[in-house]
Amino acid sequence: MRIRIIHNAIAAGVLTGLAAAAPVAAAPAPRSTGAMTIDPTATLAPDGTLTMTGTYRCKVVEHTGTVYVASNVLQHAHTEGIGGSKAVCDGARHRWRNSARPNAASLRPGPARADGTLLQISRDRGGIPLPRFLAVLPEREIKIVRAVRG
Repeated sequence: MRIRIIHNAIAAGVLTGLAAAAPVAAAPAPRSTGAMTIDPTATLAPDGTLTMTGTYRCKVVEHTGTVYVASNVLQHAHTEGIGGSKAVCDGARHRWRNSARPNAASLRPGPARADGTLLQISRDRGGIPLPRFLAVLPEREIKIVRAVRG
């Protein structure tokens, strides 16, 4: 019983110390909104470069960091990040296009799954870069097609 009382007293002291160290009032986070789509087909070039496209819309009330459109493709239990492009967050709908040549040439024409993220990188008060998700598009079915040679 005496050990439990000592343990509770130590815990209370630690919590009091943490409360005293915390800022009095945290600044509200800037309000941001976003939405994203992925087109139902992605193109695969002869050199293995995959290109994904879609749309995004975002509005950042207070500019606090760069916003990126990120995309991934999953095929045959292998996931590849397909590029990342800068976004313009003015409230209008924009097209995005990401391309990458995966290290492992495992992508083939046919069914696949894809997801995407509209991500803002902001620095906290200490200067540490932190991610802020404006839109997260869950995995969905897409089709990888061969690029038309032009």
